[in-house]
Amino acid sequence: MNPLLPLFWLVNGALAAVFFLADHLALLALAPALGWLAATSPPAYRPWVLGTAGLCLLAALLVPAPVPAILAAMALAGALAVRLDRFNPGALRWRVNGGLALYALAGLAFALYGAYAARLDPQSWARLLAPGEAGAVVAQGRSFVTTIATWGLWLILPLGYFSLLAQGMLAHPPLQAGPADLIHTVRARGREER
Repeated sequence: MNPLLPLFWLVNGALAAVFFLADHLALLALAPALGWLAATSPPAYRPWVLGTAGLCLLAALLVPAPVPAILAAMALAGALAVRLDRFNPGALRWRVNGGLALYALAGLAFALYGAYAARLDPQSWARLLAPGEAGAVVAQGRSFVTTIATWGLWLILPLGYFSLLAQGMLAHPPLQAGPADLIHTVRARGREER
């Protein structure tokens, strides 16, 4: 046995890990945002946030680009919004969690649909959905369905998420203090308590 063989195995394993991570840069950006959301969640939210994190990580691994990058941008923007919100971060956290879960599920469904549709020719796919003459029309519409699904996944769902995030952040004017401090100031009418 060559004495350098273990060194070659070690280098080969390190290169495989580096190439995997380089191929999944979006996953590297996604994981810290999901980790922060899970770590800072109230105990009642934590199982839901961890479930969403699992779905997001699975989608980032299985769904082709640009979905992992979009998912990472959504998670980073959501974590930043929750961190900056002073009015109701709990409600915004729940909105972020729901939006990420919805997008991850849509991405996984799109990947399953793509894998299934790739195995069938258009006529076989049409026979599953419509019998007879309607099948010919459905066969022609398969690429249309794929196009609509792609637009939904790449543009419509992310824009909807970002607009709901902006609405959650901009629904109230920025507070100089937290809600508890603001309520105390109003109740004390600006006087210092003794």
